[in-house]
Amino acid sequence: MRIGLACENGAPPAEVLGLLEAAGLPAASLREEGAPAVVTHTGGVWFLGTAEDVLRACDGGALDAGVVGSDRLLEGRHGVADLLDLRCCRDTLVFAVSAAHDRAGHRLRVATRHPETARRHFAGSATQPGLLELDEPALAPRLGLAGGVVELRSRLRAFGAAVTDLEERGVVAECSARLVVARSARVLRRHEINALAESLRAVLEER
Repeated sequence: MRIGLACENGAPPAEVLGLLEAAGLPAASLREEGAPAVVTHTGGVWFLGTAEDVLRACDGGALDAGVVGSDRLLEGRHGVADLLDLRCCRDTLVFAVSAAHDRAGHRLRVATRHPETARRHFAGSATQPGLLELDEPALAPRLGLAGGVVELRSRLRAFGAAVTDLEERGVVAECSARLVVARSARVLRRHEINALAESLRAVLEER
C-alpha cells in the first residue's frame, strides 16, 4: 500500500508512528527519516511530505491513503474520504488579534492558511475581516500585512516571542490527525483499506 504521512522538515509525529507500528505497519524506520522523502518497503511505499502534497497525491491516485491534520480537510477535498479520527496530534485552530491592531482601530485583515475555514467562521459573526492567504500567517501582524490570524495554536506558540502580542479571541475548530483514503483506492483496494482501518480502530480502542 502507498501511504503518505504529513510532516514538515522532520520525521513524522512520534504519536502517528507509534500508532501505525501498533497496527502492524512497518513504520519504525521512518523515525530516522525527514520530509520530503519516498521510502520503499516490502509491500509498499511511504511518502513523507506536507499535508497539501499528501492530499494532492491522494487526489491524483499516486497514494492510496494518508495521515493529515483535520485542519487541512476543513478546507474541502473532493478526492479523498475522511475515514478515521486517529485521536492524536490534537491541536486547536484559533482566531487571534494583535494588540497593535486594537489600538489602530482600522478594519481587520486576517492572515491564514485556511481561507475557506476562516470565511465560514466569520460568516455568522459581527466581525467581517478581509482575508489574506499566507503560508506563514503568524508573522503577518509584525509585517503590517494583517491585524489578526487564523492559525493552529501550536504553530503560533512555535514562534515564541515573535507573536507575544497576539491575543486569542476564539476557537475556530478542534483538530487531530485523520486517516484519509483516496476515493479510487477505497474501491479498488477496499479489502486492504478496510483491514488497515480495522487494525487502527482496534489499537485505538485498547488505548
